[in-house]
Amino acid sequence: MNISSKIKNHVKTSLTTIIPTKETINKGLARYPINPFPALSKLSLLQWQLFFLGLWMWILDSASFFSVSLTTSYLAEKFDKSIVEINDGIMYSLFTRVAGAVIFGIYNDMFSRKWTYVVICSLLCAIQLGTSFVQTFNQFLACRCVFGLILGASFSVGNITAVENINASKNKNSKNDIAGLLSGVFQAGYPMGYLIAQGATRGLVESHPSQSWRILFWFTSALCVPFIVWRSILPESPVFSENQKLLLNQNNTGSKTKKFFLDFQKAFQNYWDKILYQCVLMGAFCYTSHGSQDLFPTLLKSYGFSASKKSTINCVANVGCIIGGIIGAHAANYLGIRFIILCGIVIGCGVIYPWGYVEQYKICSAFWLQFAVQFGFANVPKYLHELSSYGEMKAFATIIIGFSYQIGTLVSAPASTIQSKIAAENNNNYSATMSVFLAIVFVILFVIVLFGIENRDSDGFVLREGDVDEEDTTDAQYSMNSSVDEEKGLQLDKNTSFESQVKPETQYVEQAQERESSSSL
Repeated sequence: MNISSKIKNHVKTSLTTIIPTKETINKGLARYPINPFPALSKLSLLQWQLFFLGLWMWILDSASFFSVSLTTSYLAEKFDKSIVEINDGIMYSLFTRVAGAVIFGIYNDMFSRKWTYVVICSLLCAIQLGTSFVQTFNQFLACRCVFGLILGASFSVGNITAVENINASKNKNSKNDIAGLLSGVFQAGYPMGYLIAQGATRGLVESHPSQSWRILFWFTSALCVPFIVWRSILPESPVFSENQKLLLNQNNTGSKTKKFFLDFQKAFQNYWDKILYQCVLMGAFCYTSHGSQDLFPTLLKSYGFSASKKSTINCVANVGCIIGGIIGAHAANYLGIRFIILCGIVIGCGVIYPWGYVEQYKICSAFWLQFAVQFGFANVPKYLHELSSYGEMKAFATIIIGFSYQIGTLVSAPASTIQSKIAAENNNNYSATMSVFLAIVFVILFVIVLFGIENRDSDGFVLREGDVDEEDTTDAQYSMNSSVDEEKGLQLDKNTSFESQVKPETQYVEQAQERESSSSL
């Protein structure tokens, strides 16, 4: 098939599969429970703990990031710099995020989910504490660059930690699939982090002027400590351990590092188009987020709102993020991710005018615009999971997801600068600038998603026989010989099939817990 035929076939497939049909809706109803609470109640204690740990890493990331943007005036006074120069620190932290996503992603996929999490949280704790004691502006910028490395790893590592084990079953047709909903809850962790940072700013920074901005950095640093300890005492991710055994049985000779990179090279060669699509998609998505949020306080200031009212509007907008994200993620289970993203864009376009131009009911318009943005954005974690679960891509999920997400963030980093320059050339008309800018970004994202791809039959990150080369998998069947999990003793009987040993949904997790309990007796 030549290139033109492939393009025509892709366009036809994209356009004909985006609208949900009765068949796809029924398929979603069969796989995803409308009422998720019974399925949620079946999650084991270990699954809940890992989900909350992953969610909290994303919340910590957000709260730590906003610790600068919420204290820019204090920092400008401390270092005798302008607000623009302080914001450069935010820009520098964005530039180093891609490197962090790759470095920690490699370690997370190659060696350990558990200790990567511990290292990232420890570094975040240290850098936030260290930033609070800087004495010069250059020291501050250096700390923010290091923070960017940590920031780049937080989304992918936290995301994998949270949802990797949720539907840890070999049965891809499970009727209790709640990973999509919990992915939406995970994405809502970012506005949750903002609300925590905003609350700490109002409750601690403003009430302790002698310590001013430093106390917010102490606060976010202290939040890391209990989760470092918590993750340290839990076992390794059961799904990760099983995948590692399957990959190692594929080829027991040679360097593990060399094999890892050779396998990654193969995955990249086979699925480079999926990775490219993820990067382009995230670039457009991040522009909608930064384009609607970064200079929104400046837009509110142009209306002459008080600091208290601006804070209230921003908090309500972030509540809209949380609600829109959870609803959008759940609806996508039945209507499809791409369709829900397009619906969010349509809602957002309808709210742009009152959001940008109407002074009255600004709280309401801010709520609904962020509701619309996150209605689609909340599906990003699951969407990236689906796009990273083709064949052997599953073994490199952290690298691929983290890289594509942070490339999108890097591409969108100049959003506020572009808007500021355009507004400055138009008598500081932020209403028109931000409204037109956001409308253009929405249209671009609409086109990308309209002609995009979707992997609705994705079954998570559990590697299967067909995901590795047949010639190398003689000893890598799911009825493997008895082997012991490297970390906590997850065993499989050599004469029993994988399915019959463990209950669906919690098979890996429950065995890990049982071995953990027996080893402690």
